[in-house]
Amino acid sequence: MKRLLLSSVLLSAIVTAKPDDGYHYSPAVGWHWYNEPAPQQETLEARSSPQKTLSAVETMQKIKALGDELRNAAVLDPKSPEKLARWMAFQNYWSDNASQFSATWQKVLLLKPELDYNNRHSHYNATATLSYANEQKAQASAIKAVNEHYGVFFFYRGKVPLDAKLAQVVREFAQQYQMAVMPISVDGVINPELPNSQKDRGQAAKMQIRYFPALFLVDPSTGSYHPLAYGFISQDDLAKRLLNRVTDFTPRD
Repeated sequence: MKRLLLSSVLLSAIVTAKPDDGYHYSPAVGWHWYNEPAPQQETLEARSSPQKTLSAVETMQKIKALGDELRNAAVLDPKSPEKLARWMAFQNYWSDNASQFSATWQKVLLLKPELDYNNRHSHYNATATLSYANEQKAQASAIKAVNEHYGVFFFYRGKVPLDAKLAQVVREFAQQYQMAVMPISVDGVINPELPNSQKDRGQAAKMQIRYFPALFLVDPSTGSYHPLAYGFISQDDLAKRLLNRVTDFTPRD
């Protein structure tokens, strides 16, 4: 019964038009709408002209419109078992279709393993430690490159608590990785966490820095500089930012 109802639903929406005889209409106009047959005014050429083949997008649009019609018809007439049955058959079709789609997806993963994202980035909990270890290794390499070729400028405001909180993170990060960090106070107030700070002598304005606190990666050999962070950032995220900067934001497999 379900397949019979479904066939009626889909055929009404997408099959080739049949001549109007009071029972068949093209395009479909919904269920339980009665139309008088239109006068037979078509020419012989019009009758024999080939029907346009619908694209996948056009077909889906028609099926969606049909689904909307069936649902609305059932909602507007909740006492009609026939209308609700048609809507249920339509729903069941898509449920079956989704199940088949999922099954075919799994089949394709075996036929074409190069399309399986899990082969490059495993989503299983058992492999999470391996992924984390690989990421840590990549970050360590980036930090090593920073120590060898770059430096970090830390622009902060000595009177602002948020900047003081980030100063703790920067100090601990620099100590852990033996990283060269130049703290620069933009308001002239030196943070006791960073006793080696310098007062800003126009560097922030020259580098067009307008938001603080700010961390910048600086290449002394070329004088180039790139932002690492604005505002507060954790040590873990700072390590990720350094990796992204050193690799120029190259995606990692």
